[in-house]
Amino acid sequence: MEKVRISKAAEESIQSGHVWVFSNEVTQRPQGLQAGDLVQVVGERDRVLGIGYINPRSLIMVRLLSRKDGAVDEDFFERRMRRALTLRGPAFGDSFRVVNSESDYLPGLIVDKYQDYLAVQILTYGMERFREVIITALKRIFRTRAIILRNDSPYRAEEGLPLYTEIADGSIDDQVIITAGDLRFLVDPLAGHKTGFYFDQRENRSFLKEIVPGARVLDLFSYTCGFGLHACLWGARSVTCVDTSESALGAGRRNMELNGLNGIEFVRQDGFDFLKQTDNSYDVIILDPPSFIKSRKKLREGERGYIDLNKRALRRVTDGGYLLTFSCSHHMKRSRFRDIVRVAAYGHADLYLVKELSQSADHPVVLNIPETEYLKGLVLKVRKRGE
Repeated sequence: MEKVRISKAAEESIQSGHVWVFSNEVTQRPQGLQAGDLVQVVGERDRVLGIGYINPRSLIMVRLLSRKDGAVDEDFFERRMRRALTLRGPAFGDSFRVVNSESDYLPGLIVDKYQDYLAVQILTYGMERFREVIITALKRIFRTRAIILRNDSPYRAEEGLPLYTEIADGSIDDQVIITAGDLRFLVDPLAGHKTGFYFDQRENRSFLKEIVPGARVLDLFSYTCGFGLHACLWGARSVTCVDTSESALGAGRRNMELNGLNGIEFVRQDGFDFLKQTDNSYDVIILDPPSFIKSRKKLREGERGYIDLNKRALRRVTDGGYLLTFSCSHHMKRSRFRDIVRVAAYGHADLYLVKELSQSADHPVVLNIPETEYLKGLVLKVRKRGE
């Protein structure tokens, strides 16, 4: 196995628990290494730090898989996956995120379980090399009706990988229905966004139970209406779900019928445009937009987007109402997100922090790897100035 030498700063980062080595931290590497090759990572004094895979064309050039010398094979992947299951325990039932990339020390691999179906995303060249090994390891652990490869993420293009969706094992004959929280949801693991469902908001949706009875609720960027459906279940006076995707809203309608609910208004429109045009006020507004900050270079532009969105939403929240606002970018620090929402309220409202929210526990946050904490949420009680 070829050796890749890294800088002192990178060595300290690896020693602290991180798993990334950036291209400018690689001080020496052999010629001819191909994307996805396994390499031994060593420090300046030849201290062996572990085994990782390399992609010479990627900003993150090396991702560490193991801190020990040893085979990276089916047994290795099975051990890691079983450790991930042990970490999660039985709390999530039969549908949850099994593997969350760096959070489970399998960088570049996502596995979501939808009852007897597994949806797998392989995001990096190194993991692509282990495609068949990963499938075999999953079949050792789970009895599945199908394993679906959702390798259609744009992150793969950045790695130089093709985009595709494929049923790697088994078949999908029936509708896939899962239980998340107090509701059932139709999931499309072949064509839904990401792998088909957002498990990361599972625990946050439950907070609505305290604040929505009798309230007028706006679920903006609603996707398949997870927040809106829970608001309807828990006694909201009215619920409006807004999203640009007709297929997502169609799934929301079917989910409403599946759970025996009614009365939700579904609006196909951009969230910013909806807030610009509506004259309605709402007692509870949920803002769960897609990431505005895809890279560090987009940080300032993304911050301006969050300020504008929250400013517009605060104009539509009633006095004494609630704003639940989220950012799903790991580039956005929690303290900075607070500042941005505070700026959005400037001269208009006082914001009382009720609760800070994060991602569901099946998306573990590893303190040694700060980027594993990507979802930040604030529950804010809004008091209007002069009212």
